[in-house]
Amino acid sequence: MTTDLPSLDLLRSMSDRHVLAAVSRAGRLTRAAAATATGLSKPTVSQSVGRLLSSGVLVEAERTTGGRGRAGTYLTVNHAAGCAVAVQAGPRGVVGEVVALDGRTLATRRRPVEVPVSTGALGTALVEVCRDLAADSPGPVRVLTLAVADPVDRRSGRVVELPASPFLVGDLDPVALLEDVVPVRPVVDNDVSWALLAEREHGVAAGVEDVLHLYLDEGMGAAMSSGGRPLHGARGLAGEIAYSRTSVPTAGRRAPSSSGTLMECVEALGYLRDGTRAIDVEALLDDLDRGVGQARTLATAVGEVVRAHAYLLDPELVVLSGRWGRHAEVVEAVTTALADARGVQAGVALAEVTDDAPLVGARTHALGELLRTWSPGPADVPR
Repeated sequence: MTTDLPSLDLLRSMSDRHVLAAVSRAGRLTRAAAATATGLSKPTVSQSVGRLLSSGVLVEAERTTGGRGRAGTYLTVNHAAGCAVAVQAGPRGVVGEVVALDGRTLATRRRPVEVPVSTGALGTALVEVCRDLAADSPGPVRVLTLAVADPVDRRSGRVVELPASPFLVGDLDPVALLEDVVPVRPVVDNDVSWALLAEREHGVAAGVEDVLHLYLDEGMGAAMSSGGRPLHGARGLAGEIAYSRTSVPTAGRRAPSSSGTLMECVEALGYLRDGTRAIDVEALLDDLDRGVGQARTLATAVGEVVRAHAYLLDPELVVLSGRWGRHAEVVEAVTTALADARGVQAGVALAEVTDDAPLVGARTHALGELLRTWSPGPADVPR
């Protein structure tokens, strides 16, 4: 029986990436320390280092001093070999970073936007931020990730406009907009999906494969991970909980008596800002703090939506984020709804990554992709 063995190029590529990842995590390493960190033999590490030095992604820094044995040379990442750019476009504006392979943020740029924002205004801000970041980068931009506060068609990278969107008016095509700004195709995804990645890598959902993440703030959204893989749907519309069915109060009655969408429930309870599709978070939080009946009705409606999704998706963990999504009344309503759902065994937790979570997720993905851009042999890398 013949067994297919990995090719020599594949083995070299794997060892190169192990060495590069070890140096990136540590900031600087000697060859001997890289062998210890990776578990590879010293000759294998030496060969990998030679290839990585030739490609320009690693450079030799100062020599080690002190200690026993022969002095060695520290290896560090060469930022001029290429960096990643991570960008978040949402209600608080467009913010982006240049990220080096060792995880350091080398530059940050911001542009404000007025919400709701038109396609033209958001496109202009996005192009300006990305152009500035490309100029800030000490080397070529090899990866660009983008988080947008609207659903994204993963096949085309286009942002999908929906009627209940509090953020964007019109369709946006970031791939076309940035074609002449950066030399790579951007990886575009919904901001809650990136926030879920941040939570799975750095937060309360670390090590959990089946997660339902709810974001409740000026807008409402969700993201799902099944078996460790994100669920986007055919056109990126998975997780649009504003359109999920729930109980909606009828005028003149205290108890919910009709069925409608979660957004219709928010509107019926009077929590939309005048003339917009954005939730008045301050008013809602004030009512939740005071235990006002209509605020508690909305919390109960969210619990109904979560329970329905739990039967459909069977998550191990439900993560709540956003300013009113983290409120104790909402947490209690979701916890109670899941406890009343026979057969469902899902825990409830608050998100731990709360500051620019979509940007953290986009940065995490960008770093992983940046590491994978290096070929097993010498590459044409600008010095």
